Amino acid sequence: MPSLSVFLSKYVSKKLINSIQILRGVAAVVVLVYHVSGYMRVHYSQTIFGDIFRIGFAGVDLFFVISGFIIYFTAKDYLNKPSKFKDYWKKRIIRIFPIYWIVVLGIQLLQWILSKQLKVASFATEYAGGFLQHLGTYTLFPHHVAVDPVTWTLSYELYFYALFSLLILSRKLLVILVLVLLLSIHNSIFHPVLDPSKGLSYYNYLFSNYNYEFLLGVIICHFFDKIRFTPIISYIMLGCALVIIAVGGYDVGDYDNFKRIMIFGSSASLILVGTLNLEQADKLKTPSFLMLLGSASYVLYLIHFPFLLILNRIPNMFGVTLDALQMSIYNYVVVVINILVAVFLHKKLELLLTSYLSKIFK
Repeated sequence: MPSLSVFLSKYVSKKLINSIQILRGVAAVVVLVYHVSGYMRVHYSQTIFGDIFRIGFAGVDLFFVISGFIIYFTAKDYLNKPSKFKDYWKKRIIRIFPIYWIVVLGIQLLQWILSKQLKVASFATEYAGGFLQHLGTYTLFPHHVAVDPVTWTLSYELYFYALFSLLILSRKLLVILVLVLLLSIHNSIFHPVLDPSKGLSYYNYLFSNYNYEFLLGVIICHFFDKIRFTPIISYIMLGCALVIIAVGGYDVGDYDNFKRIMIFGSSASLILVGTLNLEQADKLKTPSFLMLLGSASYVLYLIHFPFLLILNRIPNMFGVTLDALQMSIYNYVVVVINILVAVFLHKKLELLLTSYLSKIFK
């Protein structure tokens, strides 16, 4: 059986890890359906897919665990090498910001056209604020005004990257990461449920329970080459993850900080370990569309919320009135359109833009 280094380097050379790509695609679709179903519940007292995705916010937890795994594997050779610090951040910035800026600018332009020119109500992403507020949005500064509501997670991603980058400067800075972990544990004990009135404090941001999920991903990557599991054990892991979600997940809200991580962080970890082991044992089928969906997951994550709002206003814009049931059916189409548009933008925009910028900033 090949080692992790051989196993992953085979795909990293292609910038692909099949099981990771599939899980990223699944996580993005889960979040998409969660938001579409939530929109239907609020506006029409309807849901899609029987509302089983009302805990679809857990896709974010899977994203965070995956992020920890990927960042450790792709940058572990940079540890204690300050000369690699610039290269590390260059890759992260090119990956996250250019397509994000395009999406945010696109959202603001659409908002202006719809609300100011076409007088379409209930689609407002503008906000009162000066230069600093706009700067916070475009730099993904913690607690920025989110023109695209899902981008709070990107602020956490950048924070995770920043924490890891300390170890690139010097292993001695591990003491800072240990301190962050200890204060996160303290926060878990005294703030197990996120108080909405206090939830946007920078203390809760820096010492969030989400730090555990990133750490879990790092730990999984570090030990994966040392501790392997048979396909049977891997299937059991996946089964246990589904049982944990089915039994405990529907009692968890997105505000239940520690409880959320206990249920969904642990499940995400089991899913990641199980799928990686199955792929290593050649037991994981990787349909090409799922691979493509995983590759397009970042674009899908960025565009899906504003896009579902726009698509749900199109019938009224053309004078078509749909009842609740018809809107429910229509929103299955919304899910499909979101996915297809994301794949298109990924292939025709994101890949080309990332490749171009990577060449320029070598």
